[in-house]
Amino acid sequence: MSVDRAEWARERTGYIKRFPEVRAETRNACVAEYESKVQQLQQQNQQNIQAMSDLRSLITDTHDVAQYTLRFLGDRAKLTDARQAALIKQTRQAAAAATVAAQKTEAVEQKVAVAATKADEAANTAKAVDKKLETATHPSLPAQPWAGSRR
Repeated sequence: MSVDRAEWARERTGYIKRFPEVRAETRNACVAEYESKVQQLQQQNQQNIQAMSDLRSLITDTHDVAQYTLRFLGDRAKLTDARQAALIKQTRQAAAAATVAAQKTEAVEQKVAVAATKADEAANTAKAVDKKLETATHPSLPAQPWAGSRR
């Protein structure tokens, strides 16, 4: 048993001697592991910062595009509204002119009808006078010349 005990003591002494080395190795392994994790987290943080920066620039670009689009659509709507207002104004003016022209045409037609009626009456009167003149009996000439023609 003493041999076993001596071996055990030697083994124990070897373990105790190696204990600080094993501890240092374990500590170094843990430090290396956590340093790599910290570096990974720092890299990920840098990537996140870069992604946020890119995202901000994209948001700014999107905002600018949206602003330009809205301005363009607003200008286009203004032009369309102005064009439609001009068309409506022209249509109203044309309708008013057509109404005035229709009224003037009606007045002219009435005047033409009145003039035609008067011309027709004048023609009828002329025909009647012509008939009367044709059918009228000429007075007979006196047998002797009248007094003013004696010489």
